[in-house]
Amino acid sequence: MLREVWEYLTTPASPLARRLGYVTQAVALGARHRRQRHAWAPHVAEARRFTLEAVGNGGRLLVAGSGRLIEVPLAELAERFGEVVLADLVHPRAARQQARRFGNVTLVEADLSGALAGVLAGEPAVGTPPDLGWFDAAVSCNLLSQLPLLPMEALERRGVAEAERTAFARALVEGHVAWLRTSAPVAALFTDVETEWVENGHVVARADSLWGAALPPPDLGWVWDVAPHGEQERRRDLRHRVAAWRNLNAGGGAG
Repeated sequence: MLREVWEYLTTPASPLARRLGYVTQAVALGARHRRQRHAWAPHVAEARRFTLEAVGNGGRLLVAGSGRLIEVPLAELAERFGEVVLADLVHPRAARQQARRFGNVTLVEADLSGALAGVLAGEPAVGTPPDLGWFDAAVSCNLLSQLPLLPMEALERRGVAEAERTAFARALVEGHVAWLRTSAPVAALFTDVETEWVENGHVVARADSLWGAALPPPDLGWVWDVAPHGEQERRRDLRHRVAAWRNLNAGGGAG
């Protein structure tokens, strides 16, 4: 607990990120990963393998949702590309320390949804994502399903109706995909698309992680054991179905 408190207090972040809970979220993610490192290992390996396969090499690379770099093979990417841009709202100290090892890695602190300022005012409107320039390749790292979560909580506290919040979430998801496609000719993406609750080996509940947003068929997928029983619920495991697209600009699922 003391470790998490210290990390929360010392993580560089904007007032917006702190007010909406993004620093708390980043700290909690790190703590869960430390507790569940073994359970997460297959997912982390698949995500890193997919990223290296999808983005190729050479020129400028954008990594959207880089966060704690858990799923990002930074050393290999820095070796392959002339410049690697890590973009996220919060860059924890551990990620900053990793990035400093490479002279061609740049950190960009940005609201990739373009909507957070409006959310603070109680307005569920999708804004304009940041213009980070042109890249030869881009990858969105398990960010898509996360973009609406904290904004939806903030809107709920302000009394915004559920139907309006859901439509906003779907618009955020679709807006991120459109932004990613315009960022680079090779636009790779991996994200959880479905949440499952499992008890005694049986799926007892499911939920769509993308609020009904339509995406092309993925190139591949895998299961992520996010919270084995005892982590979040006493008897039920929480797991995610992850899908991955090598290039959203390829005209279909295959890239």
